[in-house]
Amino acid sequence: MGKAKIGDVIEWEEKKTNVTRMGIVRKVLSNSVIVDINGTYDATVVSHKRYKIKSEA
Repeated sequence: MGKAKIGDVIEWEEKKTNVTRMGIVRKVLSNSVIVDINGTYDATVVSHKRYKIKSEA
C-alpha cells in the first residue's frame, strides 16, 4: 500500500474508542499525515501504518 497524498480521503480506526474515522489529508509528513476529520473542524495526525486510502485526489 502506498502513502497518501494531499487531498486523498483516508480511513483509520481510533485506538482508544475503536471508532472508524474518515478524513482528507491536509499535509504529508515523513512518518504520518495530518488529516481534516470529516464532519468536524478538527484535524489529527495519523501514522502511515494505520490508515487505508479510500479515494485518491
